[in-house]
Amino acid sequence: MGKIIDFVAQDEHVWNVRPRPYPAIKGLPKWWKETPAYSNSENKFSLDPYPTVTVKRCVPTLDMLGAGYYVPLWADLYVTQKNERPWVQWATNTPVVDTWSDFQGADFKIMDGYSKPFFKNLHGWTIKTPPGWSCIFMHPTAYPDLPFYTIPGIVDTDIYDAAINVPFVIKNNFEGMIEKDTPMFQIIPFKRDHWESNFSVKKPNQHFFDNEKLYSKINRAYFSLMKDKKTYV
Repeated sequence: MGKIIDFVAQDEHVWNVRPRPYPAIKGLPKWWKETPAYSNSENKFSLDPYPTVTVKRCVPTLDMLGAGYYVPLWADLYVTQKNERPWVQWATNTPVVDTWSDFQGADFKIMDGYSKPFFKNLHGWTIKTPPGWSCIFMHPTAYPDLPFYTIPGIVDTDIYDAAINVPFVIKNNFEGMIEKDTPMFQIIPFKRDHWESNFSVKKPNQHFFDNEKLYSKINRAYFSLMKDKKTYV
């Protein structure tokens, strides 16, 4: 049996009105689904020098795109610009976002192309993990073209019971709608531990032998020989 992550609605409004978080693997975008698995469909098993696979067959990439859970936006946000700053509105009586005070993020460096202030996503879910497990909160990996960027962070969700209002910033000069159900951030649980770094060198020919084992499979070698299956439901 796998570990359980609990999404606890903070009140009846959250439970009755807002969309539930869901596995990221179920929310992969259209561009990924339409990406071909091979760069030449008539030559799938070319040995010159390897199969002509695309990033669609890159298991580590898919593992990252589909890791954890998405938390969707629960109501439309309409963005305009006032005095070169984004201004956000919504139609619901209950607030959808809040902001940090300007002084809170004054010295925090953000990527080029985005404007302060920092908005806080009032999604309404408390996230609980088993003892010793924390969560990464980050921008949805599969959605680099959204008009906002979520600031990543780590929370020890096994012991923290308060609201996690994940911050985000909006692209410079963006005006328009951020629609309900847009994935706002990705949650990836991980087990905490203490780490020490170590350095060594492989024995003579060991790297060659390791590669020979890997490439004994022409197609999907890492997936079929080494990958440890991870599921999110």
